[in-house]
Amino acid sequence: MNELLRPVNTLIDPASSVIIGPSIRSAAVVRNMLMSTIPVMGVHPSKSDVLGLTCVPSIADLQTVPELAVVMVGHERVEAAVYELMDRGTRAFFFPGLGSEAGADGPLIAARIRERAAANGSMIIGQNCMGIAKPGGSPWIGSISDSFVQGHVGISSQSGSIAEAFTTIGPRVGFRFIASTGSELNRDVSDFMSFSADDPETRAVGIFIETIRRPEAFIAALEKCAQAGKPVVALKVGKSGVAKRIALAHTGAVVGSNQAFSATLKRFSAIEVEDFPEMVETLEVLGKKRRPRGVRISGVSESGGECGLMADRAEQNGLVFSQLPDATAVLLNKEFPNYLHPQNPLDAWGIDVPEVVFPRSMQILAESKAYDVLVAQVDISRFRGDDEQVWCEMVVESLGKTAEKFDISPAVVSVHSVDAPQAILDICTKYELPLLRGINSAMAALGRAGNWKKAATLNQDFGKAIEISKFVTRTGALPEYESAEILELYGVPIASRKRVTSSDQAGPVAASLGFPVVVKSDGPAHKSASGGVILNVKSEAEAIAAVEKLGGVAFIAAQIPQGVEALVGMVRDEEFGPILAVGHGGVTVESKKPVTMLGPVDLATAQQMVAESGLDDAHGVLAKTLVALGRIAHEHPEIVEIDVNPMIIYEKATIAVDALVVIDSESETK
Repeated sequence: MNELLRPVNTLIDPASSVIIGPSIRSAAVVRNMLMSTIPVMGVHPSKSDVLGLTCVPSIADLQTVPELAVVMVGHERVEAAVYELMDRGTRAFFFPGLGSEAGADGPLIAARIRERAAANGSMIIGQNCMGIAKPGGSPWIGSISDSFVQGHVGISSQSGSIAEAFTTIGPRVGFRFIASTGSELNRDVSDFMSFSADDPETRAVGIFIETIRRPEAFIAALEKCAQAGKPVVALKVGKSGVAKRIALAHTGAVVGSNQAFSATLKRFSAIEVEDFPEMVETLEVLGKKRRPRGVRISGVSESGGECGLMADRAEQNGLVFSQLPDATAVLLNKEFPNYLHPQNPLDAWGIDVPEVVFPRSMQILAESKAYDVLVAQVDISRFRGDDEQVWCEMVVESLGKTAEKFDISPAVVSVHSVDAPQAILDICTKYELPLLRGINSAMAALGRAGNWKKAATLNQDFGKAIEISKFVTRTGALPEYESAEILELYGVPIASRKRVTSSDQAGPVAASLGFPVVVKSDGPAHKSASGGVILNVKSEAEAIAAVEKLGGVAFIAAQIPQGVEALVGMVRDEEFGPILAVGHGGVTVESKKPVTMLGPVDLATAQQMVAESGLDDAHGVLAKTLVALGRIAHEHPEIVEIDVNPMIIYEKATIAVDALVVIDSESETK
């Protein structure tokens, strides 16, 4: 295991447990623990039974050492109880308290417990949290209903309210566990993600984040989940009102702290959502046994209008309702002549009686092997009439049977957002069918799942590091000339250039480069706004005059033909590390959002970034430059920003005409 990622297995799956200080006030956790199949004891100084929980007077009276201790006593008695249990060998603890009710003493007590826990290898969930909810009983201080069902989604939430919200969504999503991590005394979201990556029962991971306390561990956990083939769905709050740090490069100006978080998620194919309902819909799809393996979608609907709505929303969410294969269209028309010109998705209403046309249409689509997803789109609502409920149940049951027979990813999609009838919910549970509410929400969830791909590892084998020390003449922004020299060492194509220290050298140097040329002042890049760039110099005389105008010290570069301008850059985020960016360049860079991702990246990932930016990488240079910048950031942590803006994409080549490398002001240079 990565040393940054700490075990939580005994918190989630203890073999035995004890509740210290059970009472009527803690009735919920007592009930929840008694529902479990593991041995549970209580410790109470004056009661032998609390709500059916057998109790002994003291910790010393316990006949065995419990693996997990639920500590429900007041903050004045927490330490004594915890340390006594630690001395006896208990290594897993749940503290719901030590929050505001403990006043000023709370943080001090927590710090002492954290220190002792670290010394003896104890794991703690809390303080100030709801605990861990598992179907069938667990240490959770809230009520758990029968609709909270077992499944394959693991949740870690820093918010107790959000964690509790998952327990009350009904049987739509089955859960392996829900961890309310609270103030994360010595176990955090990253540790529970790591458990999920290793756990054979977990298929998908959901995280609700307020703050990242250990960025390196978070990155390690994201990578571990990605490599295990387990998608992470993330919802983060606290994005507003964050001041951007001052940046010397354009890349730094367009990549702030929130973008860095999103870029880190993106690097490991984690799915970022903006609201709780989005999170539920997406996890509902990913937690099922037949999650989408691609974006080719087919469907059967009860409405032509809803077919059109599905098709529109599918395209917006990266899904494709592709044309029916010729043989499939012929077969549909043969068996159901009223399908005059069958299209995907199919409007089956009125084609034949529902109990014939819906099941058979779905079978024909699945038999074609042309699709990754099969949707049954029916208007499911507990407020529909009894007659409609009967055939809706039939359609959903038919979808389940078809998915099992043909091993295709199924989804029930309703135009409604209201609760489904219990009979429909039972069928969906029986066949592990996601029941998605609202067509746009459904297509978004299916699109996220279908587009998910296993991410490349962060560790790239670049070979021997390239030495650049002779070009690092100072901290801060390096002169453009030295910046370009560094980038060229890594294979970034940059316009040919030569430095001149007097106007006498300008004519011959310009002629050797070939006219027209550009004359630039010899300093950091991005000088055009201050008059430090003179374009279209077409003769030796003009070159001499240009150098004299710039003070006699300058450099002269070949002028590249006009073309599409692109930005490729890197900014080192203080928490997450090097963030790579690619997008439209030149003077429009700060008005057009670039595509960002944590680096380094491999070539395939870089090509994916460029494609997403909408740029045509005709010569493959943009993607290779992203790889190069990731390598530079990996090999030279003293480099905090790189800006290649613009790179000009023209008919014959893609070449950079500006380069900026920024050295950390705290690093040492020769």
